[in-house]
Formats: sequence, structure tokens, C-alpha cells
Amino acid sequence: MDDPRPPKRTRQACEQCRRKKSRCPGERPACSYCQRLGQACEYAGDEEADYAKKMEQRVEGIEGKIDALMAAFNSQNQPFLPSPTATFSTRQPRPEPTVEATVSTAMPPASVARNAIHMFWTYCNFQPLPLFRHTTFPGTTENRDPELLLALQALGLRFSGGGISEPEIKRLIMNWTEESRRLVMVRVTEGSMELSTLQTLCILIFIDFTAGRSVRAGSNIRLAAYLLSNLRFGNAELLNLDNERDERLLCRWSLHMLGNLIGEPISVPRLDYTAQYASINKQDLGLAACAVQLSDVWGLARSYAKTHVAADSPPPWAPQSDYSRITFRHTEFESITPLRYRLHETRFDDLTGDDLQRRRDYWGHWLFFQLVFHSIPCLLNHPLLLSTRLRHFRHTMPQSFIQHSYEQITLHAGWVLHFIDQLETKNYEVSDPTFGQCVVVVATIYLQHSFVEDVFFRDKAQFGYDRCLTFLTRMARRWPNIERQVDNLRKLRSSISAGDVQNSRQTWSVNIQLLWDILRGTPPKQIASDIFGPGLSRDSALHGDLSTPETDFDLIGSAGISGHKTVARNLVTYFPPEQVLQPTPPDLSALLGDPGISLTGSTNNAFLQPQDYGRFIDNWLDLPT
Repeated sequence: MDDPRPPKRTRQACEQCRRKKSRCPGERPACSYCQRLGQACEYAGDEEADYAKKMEQRVEGIEGKIDALMAAFNSQNQPFLPSPTATFSTRQPRPEPTVEATVSTAMPPASVARNAIHMFWTYCNFQPLPLFRHTTFPGTTENRDPELLLALQALGLRFSGGGISEPEIKRLIMNWTEESRRLVMVRVTEGSMELSTLQTLCILIFIDFTAGRSVRAGSNIRLAAYLLSNLRFGNAELLNLDNERDERLLCRWSLHMLGNLIGEPISVPRLDYTAQYASINKQDLGLAACAVQLSDVWGLARSYAKTHVAADSPPPWAPQSDYSRITFRHTEFESITPLRYRLHETRFDDLTGDDLQRRRDYWGHWLFFQLVFHSIPCLLNHPLLLSTRLRHFRHTMPQSFIQHSYEQITLHAGWVLHFIDQLETKNYEVSDPTFGQCVVVVATIYLQHSFVEDVFFRDKAQFGYDRCLTFLTRMARRWPNIERQVDNLRKLRSSISAGDVQNSRQTWSVNIQLLWDILRGTPPKQIASDIFGPGLSRDSALHGDLSTPETDFDLIGSAGISGHKTVARNLVTYFPPEQVLQPTPPDLSALLGDPGISLTGSTNNAFLQPQDYGRFIDNWLDLPT
């Protein structure tokens, strides 16, 4: 029986038939057509598959460019298209636009997108996440994937003009963010994830966290951590990231740092301080690596602020307490930090704003090191958080611990205020939202001290609170979470009201729940609509624990933790009143290095200023033996 199927098409024609465009029988080593004509029959070899693949890629590239051109003509109805700066190599599958994409306004000019990416490079890279090598990043944006370009634009655009206070900028940030998220999810579902997908996830997590979408940020960072755990990105040791060329390593440590900053630390990778710094000659890993290490301690402090203390928890001064462990890590970090990154070596006070602006990638991490380092003791010794850990030790707490906690918040809050003044004097705009949360913590301490009985102390605290609020108000133009915290601080200030007079001392009441939410730095999780639909968010969403300390604590009107009901009255510790005659102290002007500074005399210089402690210690170490 004859086979009804048509003959198979020859896979490859000989060179003679190819040139004449004749149907080649395909016999090997010579086809019958060439044999009949008496001509040499040659085959080009087995290159047809490669040739066809190249032709297919070229066709797909042309189709991709055609799609881009057609989309540009239809941009009035499609605002979420990738930036015109993106290049098209192969045609990627593209799902249908969302409903929001078909009803929004027109796509902005290409110059807006390019300016937003430049803003990212200026204000965001290495401030704080070291995602891209700073010196070569501007020359690589043309080859970035569309989802990454959109995320870069969404994060960078907030530093243009008035920031998120301008409706058009806020709309573009939202549009670019959602389209970038959609493209990332397409890659996840299709199994086509690349390094750019992880980099985009880092930026989207940062955007979601600062926008108050804590549930979404937490779910995405767990997704990124799981994906990272299935990849080999070098060894687990922290390297010098300042000039690292491998963006895979930069992404790995950026994700590690990001988990600490948003309060969702990831398990991969973890730093081993003991193994890494066992030798006497410690290796200088660079400033970016110092910031990564300090973020570990900041993450512990954030967990400390969120932890509910059990009745059987050890006292803060116990070696196994969370307070002692974080204090140790804080001191340990300072011991491994190279001296050249410390304040007295950098001569920060002598620099101008232009000096800082030219090297924002360096000074961004240096300021992170300074402000976060000084804010951690303020958070650990915050009166509200400390009172919850002392309530069961009212009659057994050491008086020296009360004095120590007061000195810690006074000293370190003074340093934070010093840096705020320096930045304002230099007219330098900080761009890291972590700084905002640091200043928020200090502002709540100054707010409490604004109600103490001592007039001089109260006036200084009110001045400090106003300086913090002014600094935060400027940052609120860029970051929604700082805008929310400024509003919370004003509500907290308005919630303070005078209570009864007890033992000739005025008492004050305050909204403790609001104060606790401010210190946590994230909105309450009972609002889960940022990721759940109306059915789950209404009926099944897991609400956060809303329990708070007892409301009868005197959290306002006392210096530090002293004066709270947590502390027994006979343990209250203050500095000696100035009107009481004290023994004449020795002349320490030579140690201070400034004859104009003394420990006695006028009220204005009765105590050392923050910047004087370093000079005092330096001169003391230089004394001849």
C-alpha cells in the first residue's frame, strides 16, 4: 500500500542547490541533481541549527522592537510601559495589562524616567543598600531589565522636586511600583528569574516597608531569602563591598541588610563575628561592610522594641537578658570598627556640604554608622521599653543601673542632635529613611524630658524635640513612613495631659499605645489590606498583639527611668542640684584641651557637651606617665 504522507522536507540543501534556489534531493555525499549535471556537490556542514537559531533570535528582536514602537504610539492608554531607556534583545512574554493600566493618564516623557534613575544613583545606591557598584552603575542602565528599571525609577523619583507631597510624583511612583511588581511576578510564575529579579525584589521590599505595607514587605523578603538559599553566591564570609564587581554578592548582602532594617531578619546568610575577628590583626573590610554589621545590631534593637516581656524574664543587668546581649554586640561592633571611620579621624565637622554631596555613597554609610550607633543605646534605655523590663524588680534594681541608663540616653541623644545640627549647617539632605527612625526615637526621649521640673533641663529638651521635628518634617517629603511618624509625634504631644499632684510632684498621662507604635516603627498589623483581599482581611487576618504596659506608669515628666512607678522612690537618682555647694573639682581644663570649658561656673557649661567627651578622653590618653 502506498504511503499517503508527503515526503519529508530535506533538512539541509547542498551549496549548489542553495545558490540556484533549487529543491535539493539531499543525498550524501553528493546529491543526484549535482551528479546529473556533473558538478561538485558540497555541503556546508551541520550549521543549519545554529543558523536557524540566529535567524529566529533576529526575528524575535525585530518583533520586540515593533511591539515597543506600537506601545509608544498607544502610550496614552498604557502608562506602565518600560522606560524608553531599556533595550530589547529578545521578545519576552507579556500578559495583558491590568485594569488600572488602561484607565490611568499618559506615560511621562523619557526625560522624567532618566532623571529618576539618576536620582536613584545619587540618593539611593549605597544609602543604605549596596546593590550596584557605584562607580560603574550609570553606564550599565541601558542593559537593565524592564522590571528593574521601573523599580529604580520608583525609588529615585521621590527625590525630585517636592517628593511625595506632589500628587503627580506620588502617582508615578505608585504606577511604576505596581508595574514592576507585576513583571516580577510574571518571572516568578514562569520560572524565568534572573539576578535582576532579586535586585528588583530588594527595591520593592524597601518601597513597601517605607510605605507602611509591612505584611507585603515581610512576605517578599521571605520569598527572596528562600530563592537566595538555593543559589551559590560565593562563601558565607563578609567581603569588602566598597569596590565589589560581582553584583550577585552585592545583592546577597543588600538582602541581608534589608532584613535587619525592616525588622524581618533572614537566616541566610548569617555573620560569624567570632570566626571572622579571631585574629589580632583585623582586616579592614570597608565602610559598606561596617554598615552591614551594624545593621545586625540595629535589627536586634528593633526586635527588642517589639518584644513583649514575660513575667519570668531576667532583669536587664543579667548577662542572659536581651538588654545585656545587645549591649555586648553594640560594644563589640565598636571594637572591630577600624579607627579611620571614627569621628575624630574623618574630621566631619570641617567638611562642607559640597564635600559630602560629591561622595554621597561614602558619607551615606558613614552617617549610617554614626546615627544608628548612637540611637541603639537610646532605644535600649528608652523609659517605656525599660519600664516593662523592670516592673518585677522594683525593690531589687541597682541604683547604679538607673544612673547608667539615664547617662546613656543623655549622652547618645546629644550626639544624634549634634549630627542633626551639623547636617543642617552644611545644607546636606540625608536620604536614608533609617535616619528618620533614629531621630524619632530620640524625639520621644526629648519629649518626655520636656515635662521635668528642672527649668534648664526642660528648656534644653524642648529645644531638642523641636530640632528633631524640623529634621523629620523635611524627610517626610520623601518617605511615607517618616510622614506618618511626624504625624504620630504631634498626636503624642497633644495626648499629654496633666494629672494629679502626688507628693508635691506634677504627674502626666500619655497615649502609651501610640508611643509604643512609634518606637516599633511599623504600623499595626491589624490593617492587612495591603496584601489580603476584603474576604481574608475582614474575617481571617491575624491581628498583632495589642497588649501594652500598664497605663498607670509615669512615662512623662521624669528624667530617664527615674521617677517612674516602676522604680522605688528611694532609688530615684538625679545629678546633684546646682544650688547645693559641692566640693571644688580639680582643674581639668588641660585634659579637655579648651581653657574655655570647665566643670564649674555658669549654668550653660555645667556639664560636658557631646562633642567634648571625645576631646576629654583623647587628651586624657595623651597625659605623660
